[in-house]
Amino acid sequence: MPAPCSYPIVVIDFEATALALDSYPIEVGIAILAEPCGEIETRSWLIKPDADWDISARWDPDAERVHGIRRWDLRQGKNPATVMGALNALIPGSEVWCDGGSYDEAWLMTLAHAAKTEPAFSLRDIGPVLRQDERALNRYQAISVQHPRPHRAGPDAAAICAALAAAME
Repeated sequence: MPAPCSYPIVVIDFEATALALDSYPIEVGIAILAEPCGEIETRSWLIKPDADWDISARWDPDAERVHGIRRWDLRQGKNPATVMGALNALIPGSEVWCDGGSYDEAWLMTLAHAAKTEPAFSLRDIGPVLRQDERALNRYQAISVQHPRPHRAGPDAAAICAALAAAME
């Protein structure tokens, strides 16, 4: 790959109330691959909406059909401060890969703002990096086809992580 991608590979993925920059994150998942050919460790959390979030105004029924998370499921979620604290504890100072670019950035910042905590890591979108290397992009796409994504944050992060690791080979 043209830009260095080293181990551990850390990937983050979000599910949200809608596919819009002003929507709210409702689930976040991370996948960590510590070394080549290792096991991918996956964690995910449902996010209990912050009191300042107007979930009803930003809830898209089409998004719900895709991810299958219902509004009342979020009552079982963790508050934003707990989720952000867990993310920062698991991935401090790391470069974290995502495939949603500005969407993932917006959802991360919305979560961080509600938690009153800055991320201890930086996001990097895999798209622009992969498009610089046709062979890496082809490997990524081939693996992605073999690992369909259920549109849940943890499994999706793991699938992205596996495909990114394959692209690095």
